Amino acid sequence: MRSELRKRFIDSIEYLRKMDFFKDYSDLTSEEILEKIFEGEIDYEVHWFVETWPEEEQRKERGTRGRYLRESLEEREDYWMNASDFKVDEELSFFDVHRVFVEDTKAVIRKGMCEILLRKLARISRDVFNPRYIREEMLKWEEPPPALGKAYFSGGWIFRILFEFRGKEHLVEFYSDGKYLFMNPAIKMINELIKDTGYQYYHIPDFDYTVYGVFSEDEAVKLKRERGWKLYLP
Repeated sequence: MRSELRKRFIDSIEYLRKMDFFKDYSDLTSEEILEKIFEGEIDYEVHWFVETWPEEEQRKERGTRGRYLRESLEEREDYWMNASDFKVDEELSFFDVHRVFVEDTKAVIRKGMCEILLRKLARISRDVFNPRYIREEMLKWEEPPPALGKAYFSGGWIFRILFEFRGKEHLVEFYSDGKYLFMNPAIKMINELIKDTGYQYYHIPDFDYTVYGVFSEDEAVKLKRERGWKLYLP
């Protein structure tokens, strides 16, 4: 791997750390963080059901994405040298599981799925969204719910998630057509609950995954202006 390419990724980690990323690794240098990503010691998971597995099985599942990234950097140096700052930042940001929510858009539909997804969303909330007493109801639908707008699905699932937040009970709904996951309606409702904090959940577009991050408006503007990030309020 060319030294200038390695430096580009280290510089990206340096930038992200100034934006409150990788706080769990404050005792490491940015170069050490990158090396632990490459070695698989810092990793993330894109399938919700892995969190239901025993810890030993979870460890076996994790640890591969950083090694794939390293191989990609070694085999596609020109691609990564010409990639946008946003692409490099995004690739690395996924490895901070307390700042970025990443889930495969082709979800494995099973009862309990959206309870875990809500907990994953709370994990990246920077302590502004802390739901308690989470319960899930899984219901079948034949006609698309109004929240999906002009959709053309012949059937799917509604996951009604009830929880307590700030002493009151709330309800959000996640949707699936049996294959893909649709989270934006629920994110809109959560954003309404936390709007007084100055933080919001932003959608980060990605071809393979459903991705969200929590930022203040100033942080979102800064990321867009300085690094070309694509951030959208649901």
